[in-house]
This record gives sequence, structure tokens and C-alpha cells, in this order.
Amino acid sequence: MSDLVCAARRLTRMDSLPAGRDSSASPSSKQELSYPNPKNLKPNQVGETVLYGIPIVSLVIDGQERLCLAQISNTLLKNYSYNEIHNRRVALGITCVQCTPVQLEILRRAGAMPISSRRCGMITKREAERLCKSFLGAHSPPKLPENFAFDVSHECAWGSRGSFIPTRYNSSRAKCIKCSYCNMYFSPNKFIFHSHRTPDSKYTQPDAANFNSWRRHLKLTDKGCQTEILHAWEDVKNTYMYLLVRFIVLP
Repeated sequence: MSDLVCAARRLTRMDSLPAGRDSSASPSSKQELSYPNPKNLKPNQVGETVLYGIPIVSLVIDGQERLCLAQISNTLLKNYSYNEIHNRRVALGITCVQCTPVQLEILRRAGAMPISSRRCGMITKREAERLCKSFLGAHSPPKLPENFAFDVSHECAWGSRGSFIPTRYNSSRAKCIKCSYCNMYFSPNKFIFHSHRTPDSKYTQPDAANFNSWRRHLKLTDKGCQTEILHAWEDVKNTYMYLLVRFIVLP
């Protein structure tokens, strides 16, 4: 209850703000909103971050800075349909956090959402970067050390483990994963159907209907790897994502 009271007080202080942000407004009108450093934001406090040169309104939700997906769709991704953006988001494994009524009102007053809006999904800054890059960025593998390999595993059927070699990942069906048990090479979509039974393994029914589900099933073996490695892994998985989404949205 106290959180709602604090949020209501913040909304009261924001009554002097414009009800919406007009794209044709003068630069001085945009300066009416003051955005503090994201590191100093408190829960439900409005902020701003820049993606591809466009300012996007953000809120701190559960300790994370999250951006307004609707505003991203209406600005950076305005040339793409709702279905294209939705399918790409799902394919990338990005989950939206729905705003509370108080948070939605904050977004309305900050100009991120129209007054008539009834809900809004929020995604993290990193997820927003991944989503926008999949549409606007170059589809090339990230630069990694020449002999670098991701230690990966999956739990489909009896499961398996291998080394994902980015330098060999030059097409969506490239044989870039070397199995740690038999030393054979597989493409990512075939590797999740390749398994070895070990004394500790448990059988899990594989997703036989979708070969491209490897992005969901293939995981980094080291759960505590550095953030840079996690980001590089996300980028590698995203390299040929546009081919998958093009396949999904076509009739």
C-alpha cells in the first residue's frame, strides 16, 4: 500500500508535465522532462535511455530498468508490423513484464503511451538492444578470439554436451558444434537431437516438431560465466534469427 501512496505522490508532482510527447515538438519542449541517471532511479521513477539515437522512456521495475516496448515499436520499429515484432520477440525469448495501473499512468504522463492505452509491456535495456539489432543491425557474428568456443549442452532426449565454435557458424545450418562425447560436428538444429546416455542422464522428450527450437534448448554449461560471454552468446544465437522469423511470418 505504501508503494502505491509513494507512486501517487510522484504522479501528483508530475501534473505539470505534458500529457504526451509530440514528435514535432521543439527541442525546448523536450527539456521540460528531467531524467536522472538510471543508476540513481528508485522503483517506479521515470527515466530515459537512448537506443539508435532515439530517447525511450524507462521505469525501474523489480530493481531493473525496463523500456516501453510500445514506444520502441512506434518509433524505432515503426516500419514493421505488430506481428513481425511479436514473432521476433518470441523467437528471441524476450518476455514482457506488464505494467501496473500506476506504472501505466506514469508512462502516459511521461509521453511514452497515449492516454487511451490500457496496458504496456516492458523489456530490459539489453532485451531492447537485442530486439532492435535483429531488425536494424547487421546480421554478422560478433568478433571473438580466433580459437574461442562456447561450452554448451542440452537436455533433449538423454542430453549431450559440446563446443559451439563461432568461427564455423557461417550459415544457419553450419556444422559448428563439436560433440564432447563422439567428436562429431553438428549444426545447432541437429545437435539438440543428438544425445548420449550417461549414468546420470535423464530422458526428456525432445521437441521433434521444431528443429529451430535449438535456441531455447541449447544452454551455456557454465552458469556463472561473465556478462560479456552471455552477451556474446545472445548475439551469436541472434545472427541468423532474421531467416527464422521470415520463415515464421510468411504464409
